[in-house]
Amino acid sequence: MRKYLFLWTALVLILSCQNEVKNLSDLESNFYELPHNGLRMGDSLNVYFFKNQELVDSVELTLNGKAVKNHAVMNHSNTLLGVNDLKIRVFLGERTINGEVQMPILNSEKETPISFEVLKEYPHPTELFTQGFFFADGKIYESSGQYGKSKLVTYRPGETHYVNEVKQDAKLFSEGIAWLNDKIYQLTYRERKALVYDAKSLELIKELPYPDFLKEGWGMTTNGTELIVSDGTQNVYFMDENFRLIRKIQVAGYQSVYTHINEMEFINGKIFANVWTTDFVLIINPENGAVEQYYDLTSISETKGSDDVLNGIALFGENILVTGKNWKKIYELPLP
Repeated sequence: MRKYLFLWTALVLILSCQNEVKNLSDLESNFYELPHNGLRMGDSLNVYFFKNQELVDSVELTLNGKAVKNHAVMNHSNTLLGVNDLKIRVFLGERTINGEVQMPILNSEKETPISFEVLKEYPHPTELFTQGFFFADGKIYESSGQYGKSKLVTYRPGETHYVNEVKQDAKLFSEGIAWLNDKIYQLTYRERKALVYDAKSLELIKELPYPDFLKEGWGMTTNGTELIVSDGTQNVYFMDENFRLIRKIQVAGYQSVYTHINEMEFINGKIFANVWTTDFVLIINPENGAVEQYYDLTSISETKGSDDVLNGIALFGENILVTGKNWKKIYELPLP
């Protein structure tokens, strides 16, 4: 009789505990700690409970909409570098409790610094609020921003007078530029359209509306077949000539997901990108978003405030050119 009484008492206690569990935090799971702790590629995804584990019948996990097993090893087949959407469903008898977090997945290898020396210096037109920057046909092409002052100009290295100057409407804030298939594409900041020019004459051909997913226009480059666009987040988008999405990556290193990805240049199969308001140029794997190397340009930075920051990267023969908004100089540096 005592045995049955003991079992009944235990059952009553379990049912009572179940009724007290109203949400995931009542189970004291580590689930909501995952976004703060983060995981790296190669780590295992482990969701566990600090108490009331005996109440949990089973757990279902979905990562970016796909089912994954608890204790699964994170790799490029089941997850992405960057911020991932992780959902959980906990089964407690006939009841279920749901939860959702944005979980960062970081790179398993540390990005390495690049040693460099300045090979040469060139004058930079200080009026230019550099937003886009590349070298082609013996000239530097530069997109200069700010409302009422935005324009697209070309000039030769070592000179500051313009070969071409195309001023934009005062209501536009010009951003990144790229040359693809005899056209120059120029982003606008918050006006949600790109300007398309004939590459030779710089005559405006058309305007393209932004797709809904693109938050703002920041940086742009090309790999020769696609436009590569940033919008100030950790996302980098690969799009066709009509601004239709092909795919996207998120930029992530060993310690963090990098946001504020800005001016970019595609060089030797990698994306070179600066992080806005910093003196860092990241070298990014375009397949998965992993940051592999970086330049720390603090030693040559002309940044004094929040506006005159590093924001120009251009392939220049076997080297690169870097400059910033309203900087006095353009610096030629070796490639890694």
